[in-house]
Amino acid sequence: MTSIAKESPTRLAMITGGTSGVGLECAKLLLEQGASVFICGHNADKLNRVISELDNANVKGVAGDVRQAQTAIDAFAQAQATFGQPVDLLINSAGTILREPASSTSDEDWQFVMDVNVNGVFFFSRSFSQQATRGGAIVNVSSTCGQVGAAGLAAYCASKGAVDQLTRSMALELAAQTITVNAVAPGAINSPMLYSKHAEKVEAQDVKEANLANIPVGSLAEPKEVARSILFLASEPHITGTILSVDGGYTAA
Repeated sequence: MTSIAKESPTRLAMITGGTSGVGLECAKLLLEQGASVFICGHNADKLNRVISELDNANVKGVAGDVRQAQTAIDAFAQAQATFGQPVDLLINSAGTILREPASSTSDEDWQFVMDVNVNGVFFFSRSFSQQATRGGAIVNVSSTCGQVGAAGLAAYCASKGAVDQLTRSMALELAAQTITVNAVAPGAINSPMLYSKHAEKVEAQDVKEANLANIPVGSLAEPKEVARSILFLASEPHITGTILSVDGGYTAA
């Protein structure tokens, strides 16, 4: 397993969307490796419960809305005040999905997806670049939907395509500061988002089987597998501007 704590200078990681799924698995792996972790979650009760369950003095957090620029500013200030050092690793894992074709997507739903999936990544990445001096890493959680189209996911696909381009642009902008910027692009992950927000009530097994039919390796990615890929990207100083597919061969087919 790639070790952040031993193979890179990363000591303090900030994780948005760190209370579930991929973000939570990243927090667990980082804590196992001796890093300090600052989690940003939308729901204060859930955040406090997760921090309690992790039961580690090196994990703290704050509740806030990633759609607001001030949330990012405040989070970085609080993380540095709490741990006495700048954040070395930012993992932008907060995200949402909308299962709706473009023709029936409301203005409000479109804006909400863009605010969470694009603006949230931008606000936190900008704050990271402003507080960092030299060294560090940003890893964004994108999706195969940023690379290929998917009917019924217009807003989600557009948002993840924007994340990919933001990743590439910021990689070039921050290269001189030896800050790497990469993204993972998972396909179907066996996490709550995969089974959520379907137009009609569907069985989890049906959703799973429909996705498995398009994955060459024949299995869904587990959140921990994606988390390991994130930690790999965060530990390699010569990889930047990369969108790493973690999709069981889906985009190669």
